[in-house]
Amino acid sequence: MTADVRIYFGQPGSLTTLPHPKGGVRSTRLRPTVVFGTGGGGVRVGKITGGKRQYTLSWSGLDLDTFSTLLEFDQGHRGPGPFVLLDPGQRNMLTVNQSSTTSETNDTDNFTVAGSGYSATSESTVYRRGPRSFRVNIAYASQSGTVTLDPPAADWPGIPVYASRPIVFSYWARGSGSDPIVTLTPKLTWYSTAGVSLSTTSGTPTPTASASWTQMSVTDTPPASAAYVLCSVAASGGSISASASLYFDQFQLEEGAAAGTWRPGTGVMPVQIISVAEGWPFYHPELRDAPTMILQEAGP
Repeated sequence: MTADVRIYFGQPGSLTTLPHPKGGVRSTRLRPTVVFGTGGGGVRVGKITGGKRQYTLSWSGLDLDTFSTLLEFDQGHRGPGPFVLLDPGQRNMLTVNQSSTTSETNDTDNFTVAGSGYSATSESTVYRRGPRSFRVNIAYASQSGTVTLDPPAADWPGIPVYASRPIVFSYWARGSGSDPIVTLTPKLTWYSTAGVSLSTTSGTPTPTASASWTQMSVTDTPPASAAYVLCSVAASGGSISASASLYFDQFQLEEGAAAGTWRPGTGVMPVQIISVAEGWPFYHPELRDAPTMILQEAGP
């Protein structure tokens, strides 16, 4: 359940609360699609992986002081952008390939694995939700390693956060290979607006098992100076045997203090303002009638 229904917008580390749009929010994620007929009378559909959202925020009316906040962003008084929108209607803040554990692209895009002898693949035979899981192979004994979920944008050190809004990072894991019991620790690393690491919050170290999936999570409220968070999982070397394997499924980063039901990841992407519709009603220039702000996710 969403604990905070406010909408935050602006530069990471300096987010502004927007008034809730009485006309609602439209946020469809569009994937370029081509439909074409074949010589035999059939139909084929081409649809690329990846996509971008366009947000439409509609207010029934605003006073001029409140509308001026939108105008500041639209006209460059708050800088050229891009900005970030924290939309409470989107549950899982991770990217599609991260939350689906490689099911979107069938490869390990958006993940980074570190550690001597550590490597990663997209797995199609062992999973909890499917059709794929994220598999980590450990070649050498007694080696520690880390799985990091990459930031959604190259210019960001992590995912933008709001300082007083608690979040929880969770996933399911399972062991395999020569040593199915590996101790994993979920972590949240907080970064400043300058990309400087401030601190790390660690969850409870938990061992995996070969016969069942185990859910692990970590939760915390971002420090006052935090602008971003980076999610990772640390594997403790210690007693790990050579040729051990780990499977991960259902990664999720969400608002709250406890892990909720997994939802598809939507990602938190940079957005640019396309337009802000402005007009005032008869005899009331101090008001703005039915303003609408359109935002477009940007990036590769």
